[in-house]
Amino acid sequence: MKKLFIILLILFAARMAFADSMLIEGFEYGNHDEEVPVGWVCDDNSWLAGYLDKDHNRTPHTGNWYAYTNSAESWMFMPMFMSQELKYRFTLWAISDGGYHMEIWAGNEANPSAMTQLLLDETVSGDTYEKFSAYIEEMSSDYEYFGIHAVQSYCGDCILTLDDIRVDMVGKYEVAVEPFSFYTTAEPGSQVEFNCTFLNLGYEPANVIITPHTIYFSDLHMYIDGTEHTQFHAEPNETVDFTGIATLSPDIETGTMAYLDIFFALDCDCATAMFTLWATAGYESVDEHNISTMSIYPNPSNGDITIEGTGTLTITNTLGQIVLEKKIIEKETITLEKGIYFVKIGDGLSKKLIVK
Repeated sequence: MKKLFIILLILFAARMAFADSMLIEGFEYGNHDEEVPVGWVCDDNSWLAGYLDKDHNRTPHTGNWYAYTNSAESWMFMPMFMSQELKYRFTLWAISDGGYHMEIWAGNEANPSAMTQLLLDETVSGDTYEKFSAYIEEMSSDYEYFGIHAVQSYCGDCILTLDDIRVDMVGKYEVAVEPFSFYTTAEPGSQVEFNCTFLNLGYEPANVIITPHTIYFSDLHMYIDGTEHTQFHAEPNETVDFTGIATLSPDIETGTMAYLDIFFALDCDCATAMFTLWATAGYESVDEHNISTMSIYPNPSNGDITIEGTGTLTITNTLGQIVLEKKIIEKETITLEKGIYFVKIGDGLSKKLIVK
């Protein structure tokens, strides 16, 4: 029943999230390598679609297609009506092997001179994908297009790559929770610590009530900057970081997958978000036995991980998808992209791996 409830909740949340989405662009459909991305206007072909074959989906972006430019200055435009009566949020993921200045504009024609309102202004210079977001509280006019403007910040041959561009209409009350940690192993009767971030995505202030639901945990405490809260206030576009502590039941059977649901409900009963902590019950002696046959370092890592052990190695991502599965004899080095993974040798308990 728990799994069925989670599936139904995810489907409902996805339906609600996509209902107000004007654009979800992952460059996955209809594109051809080294051609202008489908649906975009780019007169000088300075923006092109690219494809990089992957044996698994990227985290947190999905798919293998992207858009990129290596021009000193470039524009591309997407037709989209935006009303001054509404509020919007733009998000995208970007990476550059050099340095680029990136802007998003709104205007009424697909040319630079018609772009009149600046929506996002960022510098992209990281060697891993970064998420960029802008909340647009007021459109100065109705617009027919938005445009992406890229300018090389430094001299040299470098590339700016974009993926998963999203434009959402912002509602009055919208909330979400992003987990920093949501899976662990713990001894029965022990305390478990976890972290998550609450986001007020709406344009009205939110008064939020925290309510737990579980049959496996007790003595829950939620902290903001070291102060315990059962209720809190969040302004529009504000994020609130939480540290939580709960005690796993001392009577739980070893190997049980326990859950702790934490609901963040607005006091107007108009929006709810949920965070779920998963914990596998296990004793330290059992955990030590499994770790003794598996050494993983460094953890956290910047991408290159060394694994020493003997047995079948299984690595899954946060969606439960198998990223890598292979036999380990003694020692092996692997490379993973940024994200949170769970590593297991044979039938042992999973060990969390963080790649920054």
